[in-house]
Amino acid sequence: MRRVMKVFLVLTAAAALLFAAGCSGKEEDSKYKLYYLNLDANTLVKEPWEPESEDMRSMADEMAEKLFEVPENTEYMNVFPEEVRMQGYHLENGTVTLDFSESYLSMDATREILARAAAVQSYIQIPGITKAAITVEGEPLKDGAGEEIGAMDADSFVENSGKEINAYQSASLTLYFANESGDKLVEEDRNLYYSTGIPLERIVVEQLIKGTSQEGHAAVLPAETKILGVTTTDGICYVNFDKAFLNSELSVQEEIPVYAIVNSLTATCGVEAVQISVNGETKVTFRDDIQLSKLFHMDQSLIEKEGEDE
Repeated sequence: MRRVMKVFLVLTAAAALLFAAGCSGKEEDSKYKLYYLNLDANTLVKEPWEPESEDMRSMADEMAEKLFEVPENTEYMNVFPEEVRMQGYHLENGTVTLDFSESYLSMDATREILARAAAVQSYIQIPGITKAAITVEGEPLKDGAGEEIGAMDADSFVENSGKEINAYQSASLTLYFANESGDKLVEEDRNLYYSTGIPLERIVVEQLIKGTSQEGHAAVLPAETKILGVTTTDGICYVNFDKAFLNSELSVQEEIPVYAIVNSLTATCGVEAVQISVNGETKVTFRDDIQLSKLFHMDQSLIEKEGEDE
C-alpha cells in the first residue's frame, strides 16, 4: 500500500550508461555474453562468448575466470577492480552463490551495481542456473539500509529496449492481482532493479502483464497485452494498450483489471489518477459497463482485507 523507491545509483546525464554491443552484428547472434566496462567505468558492454563446453559446471568454472579476465578489446576493462577476487562459488537447486573478497565492499556505488549486474547476468545465462546471490567473505551482500539483497534472477535487472540507460535503480513495487475468486484485489510486493531509461510507471504495468508470482493470486491482464505507451503528466498516468487488453477471458470481475492497474500505479508511483486507452482511443467500453473515457482513482474497497477470503 505504500510507495517505496530507493535510488541505488544515480548518474548525471554526462555519465549516462551505454549498454552497447561490443561487436555490433555478432552480439545479437551469440547465445552467450561476456560483460565488461568502458574505460570510464560507467558503462556495461557485452561481447559474444563461446564456452568450451555447455555443461553447467564447466561453464560456471569458466565464467569464474572470464569475470576477471582482461578483455581483448583495449576500449574495455574488467568489471571488477584488480584487488577484488572471487573466492569461490556454490551451486544448489539452480542458484549460484558467488563469494567475493572483502575488497568487493570498497567499490563505489556506480562500480558495484554494474559489477553486480554483470556477475548476476553472466551466471544466469548458464543453462540450469536461474538465480545468483552474492556474499562477501561468506556474509550476504547488504544494501544501503542494511537489508540482505538475496538471490537475483533475470527479472532483477530490467533494461530499456534501446541502448542508453542512465542508471540502475532499486524499486519496491506494490502490485495488485486478483484473488482466487476473482472478485477482489490482493497485494503483492516485488523488488527489482531497473534502468532509469524506463519510467517506473511502465515497469509497474509490465509487471502486471508478466503476472503473479504468488500462489493464491490470479492474473489480471492477458499475457499477450502490448503496451503502446505510458506517460505521466500533472499527476495523471496515461496508459495506452493494444486491443488485446479488451480480449481478456480471465475469470475476474470486470472492474478488477482496471483497478489492478490504477491501484498499483497509485501505490507505487504516487499518481493521482489513471487514464486508460486502447490504440489511443478512450471512447471505449471495457467488458460491458466500464467506460475508459473517465479518469480512474484508487479504490481501496476492492482490496481484500487480511482474513477476508477465509
